[in-house]
Amino acid sequence: MKHSFRTELSPLPKLESRLFQELQAAAVDASLIIPAKNSHQTLEKTVQEAHAFLKARHGESFEIILVPNPSPNDPLDQSIPVAHELATRYPQIRVCPHFAPRGKGAALRTGFLGSRGRWIYFTDSDLPYDLSFFDQAEEKLKQGYHFVHGNRRLQNSHFSIPVRLLKIAYSRHRLGLWFNACVRAWLPITTTDTQAGIKALSRTLALEFFSRQTCPGFLFDLEIFLTAHGLGLPVTELPVTLYLNSEKSTIRILRECVLVANWLARIKLNQARKRYGKKTKPPVLRRFKEAPPLTRAFLAARWWLTPYSRMSAHLPLQGKILDLGCGHGLFSIAAALQSQEREILALDHDENRILAASRATPDLEKIRWSRGDLLSVPSQDPRFSGIAMIDVMHYFEPSHQQELLENAFDRLDPGGILLVREVDPEGGFVSRWNRWYEKLATGIGFTQAKKQALSFRSRHAWEEVMRSAGFQVSSEPCSSALFADILYVCKKPLSEYPHGKC
Repeated sequence: MKHSFRTELSPLPKLESRLFQELQAAAVDASLIIPAKNSHQTLEKTVQEAHAFLKARHGESFEIILVPNPSPNDPLDQSIPVAHELATRYPQIRVCPHFAPRGKGAALRTGFLGSRGRWIYFTDSDLPYDLSFFDQAEEKLKQGYHFVHGNRRLQNSHFSIPVRLLKIAYSRHRLGLWFNACVRAWLPITTTDTQAGIKALSRTLALEFFSRQTCPGFLFDLEIFLTAHGLGLPVTELPVTLYLNSEKSTIRILRECVLVANWLARIKLNQARKRYGKKTKPPVLRRFKEAPPLTRAFLAARWWLTPYSRMSAHLPLQGKILDLGCGHGLFSIAAALQSQEREILALDHDENRILAASRATPDLEKIRWSRGDLLSVPSQDPRFSGIAMIDVMHYFEPSHQQELLENAFDRLDPGGILLVREVDPEGGFVSRWNRWYEKLATGIGFTQAKKQALSFRSRHAWEEVMRSAGFQVSSEPCSSALFADILYVCKKPLSEYPHGKC
């Protein structure tokens, strides 16, 4: 693996080349790319399981790309002949051997160049992840997301681990936390798990990524995130089920720490040079250039401290969206720019902020700005596919919070999403600072809420009250290091039932 970090991949033909685009035209629904290094003993079982899974969902409109990439120092690796033998038995299998440069990222690119799928799937040769991930990923891709990645650290992810491997699993988990903390501090990436070995991309993003890719080793994942970020393409993450049955790992971060640091520096340099896309000042902030200086400073701070685009990516990309307590409209504008298929109704009690938001969005006809609350939503908007309450619930008494959640449940379509972000009062010193800031802002009138005691709930308490309202709930940290906010993603089940019955 050493050479895979030292050698930079040569660029692919430019995307504007008509011949290259024709060669890359999608001919099947899905391409599953499986790098196969020293995997000849398990490859047949892997192919049988993956083939059965894809055939049940896509009929004949899929392909499995096997990419045997034997090491020149391992004459016992029989992955190439085994892969070719499997291809004679399964017409959907294509074999694309890879020899150099060494590395998983380089092997995946070779597989992509031989693919024809509308959607591009990656996973490892021993199938350590439950393939049902791709069912959920396909739904997200159809909704308009371009990158769906697994996250082993989400609350709903599951691990199946023999007792003898618990110590190893814990060590890997801690190492992964450390690595991803470094990545988030170094690069504009917000996820807590960049390296999960199961991902799904649109062909559009795959073309863009592989034409920009420079890293042949396992840090290629970072370049996918940066390409999606640089091009402004919607990204989302899903929980996974991981089966850890052996001590085998293709990644040796500690052993290769110097080379990893080298590639992190090179990727950072590429990002600074706009290799992954020309991301400049956020288009949301550019809309407020005529606002007073203090307002622009406040909005800039809010934007950089609050992951609005990441939060809005949890909402459906189509349908009616309600943003309650929209303020200056940063969340609503981010959601509208993320998908043109969203119709957004943004409500707030502060008439001046509504006016400022309206002046900033004369061209966004699918956003309606209005003064009001959930109970004042016009009757012509009976149902929504998504509702957002970002940093507003703590201004209401507990009984009113319960009422708001129940009303939101009633106003959502089956399968709709409610987003709630609130400070976690059990977040230590940062949490105390957050609550003090909210009380100060309310006391001096900067936040025009009623001057009453603010009502915070613990993470567990919020999840409990949301479930009692009928929602299926997941939660995740959602703030910068200066804040202790939690994002609650509440889904209304497809079949409706009375409140309190989950």
